[in-house]
Amino acid sequence: IQMDPGSAFGTGSHPTTRLCLEALERKPPSDLLVGDLGCGSGVLGLAALRFGARQVFAADTDSLAVCSSSQNSDLNGFGREKFRVLHGSTEALKRDLEGGSVDLLLCNILAPVIEAMAPTFEQLVAPSGRLLLSGLLLAQIPSLKNVLEACGWRVLGQFQQGGWGLIELNRA
Repeated sequence: IQMDPGSAFGTGSHPTTRLCLEALERKPPSDLLVGDLGCGSGVLGLAALRFGARQVFAADTDSLAVCSSSQNSDLNGFGREKFRVLHGSTEALKRDLEGGSVDLLLCNILAPVIEAMAPTFEQLVAPSGRLLLSGLLLAQIPSLKNVLEACGWRVLGQFQQGGWGLIELNRA
């Protein structure tokens, strides 16, 4: 993947990004529809495409991140139909999916933001889909797990690197 992160988060060097990349490598999203909330530079969505995803819907509330993701998509030769970049969050993703859902939702942002979005995940992710949530300090994971389990999600695995964690979930 060729990257010019600009002023957006996501070069692939931060432990949370590496955890997501390793999770994608462990279980490649072959032919899956992927959502990337808080896409930053687009590194995770682009990696998902390199690992065989059918299409990626990337969203970020930061307009600089939207520009960075779009430019990195161009840099890697992915057209707008393959790598769709949206300005916004869960509502923008839901609107662009036009009532559909993703098979895999990537979210590498802070735990309080994930917690606030947790009730919307059910509307975004297919019944057989899964979540990869990172950007989590290890101490934040237990309470976030409780919130997600209350929303109908089940933890499949937990991974850590340098004080940061990733949890993988599917529908309970």
